[in-house]
Amino acid sequence: MSSPTREELLRKIDDAPLLMTMDAARKKLRKPRSVYGDQILLMLAVMVLAIYIYGFRSLAVCICSVSCCAITDMIGCFLCKKEYSFKDLSNVAYGMAVALMLPACVEYHIVAIGAVLAITVKHIFGGKDNYIFNPAAVAIAFLIICYPQQVLTYPELGAELPVFGAIDVPHVNSIESNFIKNGAIPNLSVLEVIMGNFSGPMGTTHILVLLVSGICLLFRKSISFAATLGGMGSMALISFMLTGSADIVVFRFISGFVLFGFIFLASDPQTLPVTGGGRFLYGLALGTTATIFRNSASIEGVFVFALLITNALSLYLDRLWFDIKRLIKQAFTYLKNNLGSFERMSRDAKQGKTHSLADTQEIIIQPVNYNMPAIDNKVTKVKRKKKLGFAEIKDSIADLFTKKKKQTNKTEVSHGNSKTDKAGKDKKED
Repeated sequence: MSSPTREELLRKIDDAPLLMTMDAARKKLRKPRSVYGDQILLMLAVMVLAIYIYGFRSLAVCICSVSCCAITDMIGCFLCKKEYSFKDLSNVAYGMAVALMLPACVEYHIVAIGAVLAITVKHIFGGKDNYIFNPAAVAIAFLIICYPQQVLTYPELGAELPVFGAIDVPHVNSIESNFIKNGAIPNLSVLEVIMGNFSGPMGTTHILVLLVSGICLLFRKSISFAATLGGMGSMALISFMLTGSADIVVFRFISGFVLFGFIFLASDPQTLPVTGGGRFLYGLALGTTATIFRNSASIEGVFVFALLITNALSLYLDRLWFDIKRLIKQAFTYLKNNLGSFERMSRDAKQGKTHSLADTQEIIIQPVNYNMPAIDNKVTKVKRKKKLGFAEIKDSIADLFTKKKKQTNKTEVSHGNSKTDKAGKDKKED
């Protein structure tokens, strides 16, 4: 393996505080299995009300959705060569969420398509702990685009729906659709709003039960308080600033998938940021995006589209919050050390802690010790090379030629001696 570069090492050093913060935040979070278990129990309460209003077809729709989710997850684990875990309750939670966001009169094959798509998206991104989009939101968004007539029309309240066979009951539009077309809030009393006496998806109109469910999940820490507060608060504030009507603000929460989505979809532990500040930014982004879509779009169910966009941003919100917190800390440190210096000095002077300052008094700045060596006040002379003139240059050249000539003479003499010695040896041999 190649050694990391300098840029990679610096990046790791910069990311170290963020990773430590995220690890500390993960230790305080509840396990996803417990979170999904709480959501399933409270969605069962919502399903009971749907069965009371629309009959056992609501139960059949939920069973169809959950069964398709479980079967699809088994097939996905088999194809990916992973072990299927029966302890994973996310499939049940997503299946029930998809079913409760559909009308009670929806056809079963549409329910199956949405459930299969939800779990398929989960496995496309790598399965458990890897996906970035809420599977139930993906499924509902797909069904709204492909089957708007079957998904966005609802049976009348109290209509008897057969579990199997054709449904001949009249269909009506939701209060959100009527508001988009007519621009007027329906005349509903407070009791009708609380009890959910209006047409809509079979699990999103029971306002009182949803509010109680949200409070229970908050106390159980199964949904993020920061994300819920940031999302609902920003949506209410922006809606009131744009419309100036409190009735419209309340209407936006009770219509569509808004309240149900904030309680059961927005706080999915797999798509939420880890830190508390990142979750608050996540809620702000979700509430702002949902409000913008509601003001500019002319379709129903815009909350799920806003949720999908916010899910894509959640990966970067922890880092953004870390940078914001660091900048705020630096700003407070600067202000603490510099702001109000004159007032502080004047107060200390009045209390006798420092010398009182006059208009003509000189402010002496204390010297700063930079760990410099002591100065001995000795002057060190530096020997500089003397510049050569023309005569000196001429003499140096002449000396070089003389030395070279002497070396040449010595070489010749040594060669001559060697020849003489060789000749003497030859005579002796003769």
